[in-house]
Amino acid sequence: KMIKLGEDKYRLDHGTFTTCDGNNPSWKFVSDNMDVTMEDYAVGTNTIFYIKDVPSFYTPYILFPVQRDRQSGFLFPRFGNTSKKGLNFDIPYYWAISPSQEATIDVDVQTRRGVGNGIEYAYKRNNDSLGKLYEYSIYDTTQNKGRGNLVAQQQEWLSPSLVFKTDVDLISDRTFFLDFTEENGLYNRQILDSSVSLTKNWQNYSLAGEFRYVNDLVATTNQTTLEKLPEINFTAIRQKLPGIPLYLALDSSFVNYYRDSDMRGQRINLRPYATAYLSMPAGLELSAWGGYRERLYNAYHAGAGESGNGSRGIGIADAGATVSTSLSRIYDTAWGALRKIKHTMVPEVGYSFVEEKNQDPLPFFDYSDRELGGSVASWSITNYLTGKFQEGDGPPVYRDLLYLRLSQGYQIRGVTKDPLTGTPRDLLAIVDDGKRLTDIRIEASITPIKNLSIFTDSRYNPYDTRFSSVTTGFDVKDDKDNKVGISYRNAMDQFEYLEGRLGVSLVKPFVFNYTARYSFDKSGFLETHYSLEYKQQCWSVSFTYYDRPVAGDHGWTLSFNLAGIGKLKAH
Repeated sequence: KMIKLGEDKYRLDHGTFTTCDGNNPSWKFVSDNMDVTMEDYAVGTNTIFYIKDVPSFYTPYILFPVQRDRQSGFLFPRFGNTSKKGLNFDIPYYWAISPSQEATIDVDVQTRRGVGNGIEYAYKRNNDSLGKLYEYSIYDTTQNKGRGNLVAQQQEWLSPSLVFKTDVDLISDRTFFLDFTEENGLYNRQILDSSVSLTKNWQNYSLAGEFRYVNDLVATTNQTTLEKLPEINFTAIRQKLPGIPLYLALDSSFVNYYRDSDMRGQRINLRPYATAYLSMPAGLELSAWGGYRERLYNAYHAGAGESGNGSRGIGIADAGATVSTSLSRIYDTAWGALRKIKHTMVPEVGYSFVEEKNQDPLPFFDYSDRELGGSVASWSITNYLTGKFQEGDGPPVYRDLLYLRLSQGYQIRGVTKDPLTGTPRDLLAIVDDGKRLTDIRIEASITPIKNLSIFTDSRYNPYDTRFSSVTTGFDVKDDKDNKVGISYRNAMDQFEYLEGRLGVSLVKPFVFNYTARYSFDKSGFLETHYSLEYKQQCWSVSFTYYDRPVAGDHGWTLSFNLAGIGKLKAH
C-alpha cells in the first residue's frame, strides 16, 4: 500500500527495497512503515532483511539514499571478534559535507580494549589541491591509557609554482599498530616518517625546505634517532653552454640534524658538476661528467670516542664516463599471431672515480659523510624483445616479451669495506678486500604469453660461485579471476621466505583466494590468509580467515556486499 504525501514524498506500508533485478530478488529489506522522499532518503522502521524469502536480520530503524548523488547517513554497522580486540561493534556515519568534501565518523566498541572513536575527512579543490585527515583514539582499558593514530596528508598549490605538502603519521606508542591494525604492512611496520615541506620552482631552479621526523618503532626509545629539522635543498637544473655540448648544474643542501641525545649539528653540501654528451663514430654515445663536492660541518654533543665536534670541512672530487650503443634487428616469425620480434641490445661500459681522502675527523650523521674513495669500472648489457601480434584484419598489437639486464663492477683501487663497520658498504655488491669484482646483477622480466609474467632481481657471487641474493617469482592469470603466483626472496643468508598466491574461480559463483608467506630462517609461517566469496548479480558474501603468528593475532571476517548499499561485516 503506497500513499502520496507530497510531490516527491511517499509512505509505504509493508514496503520493500532492493537493487536486484527480477520479480524474485536475491535480497530485500521489508519495513512495516517506509517514508520515501525521491532524490533524498528512505526511512524504514521495524525492518527485516531477507535472503530470498528467508528472514535473516532485523533492525528497528534503517535509512538509505534513493538517489545517485552521495548522501549523509549511517552506514552498515560492523560486528567483530578478534583475539586482541575481543567482541567489537562499530557504528559509522557518512557525512557528505559538499561536492568536494566528505567525512566518515564512527564509534568503535571493543570488549577487551574499550570504546574508540575515529574520523576520516577528505577534500579536493579545483586547483588540484587536496588533503586527507584520519584520526583514531581509544582509552585502552587493558593498558589503562589513551592510545591513538593521526594521519594528515595535504597538497596545497599556493600558486602554479609554489606547493605546500604535509605527510604526517603519528602514533601514541610503539605497539599501537600491533594491537589495533590487521593490514599487512601496518601491523609489522618498523619506521614512521612524517614531513612538512614547501617547494618553489622556477624554469631552471628549484628551492625546497622540509621538516622530517622519523619514529623508529624497533628501537627502545626514539632519543637517538636522527631528525632533519629542517633540510633545505637548492638545485640548478642542467643548463647547456652556448655552442658546446656541455651542461652545468648544481646540487646543494643544508641540514640541521637533531636528536635528544648524542651528537647533533649542521651540514652544508655543495656539489657543482658538468656533464657532456657526444655522439661518436660507429653509433657510440659518450656521456662524461665531473664535479666537486664540498661538505661543511658544525657538530656538538659528540660522545666519548666520537669525532667531529666543532667546525670543519672537506672537498672531494668525482668524475666518470659511460660509452654505450644500441643494436637492433627485426625477425619474422610464424608462431600463431606473433608475426615479428624486435631484439634490441644496449651494451655499456663505464668508469667512475671518487677522490680518496681521510674523513675520520668528520662527524658521522649518515653514510654520505664517509664517501668511499677509489675508482670502479663497470659493464652492462641490456636486452629487449618486443613482439608484434596480428590476428585477422585487426590492427597489430605490440607487447614487451623480455627485459634482461646483466651488470657488474670491478674495484680498480680504493677500499671495499666501510671504514666504520668493517663490512661491505653495499652488501649486494663489493665482496671483500682483495676480491675486486662485485656480484653480477641479473634483472629480468619475461612475458612469453599474455597471462604469464616471470621476474627476477638477483646477485651472483663470482668468488663463492653462488647467489648471494635472490628475488624471483611468477604470476599467471586469466580473464575469469583464476590466478596463481609464487615469490621467493633470499639475501645474504639474513632472511629467506616464500610467498604464495592462489585465486580460483572454476566453480561459479564461488571465488577462492589464498595467500601465505613462509619464513625458512624462522621455520614457520609469517602470515596465512584465506577467503571464499560467493558472487551474485546484486550481492556477494565473503568469508575470510587470517593468522599472523608474528603479531600474535588471528580472526575471521564475514562480509556482505549489497549492490548500491555497501558492505556489512562481522568479525
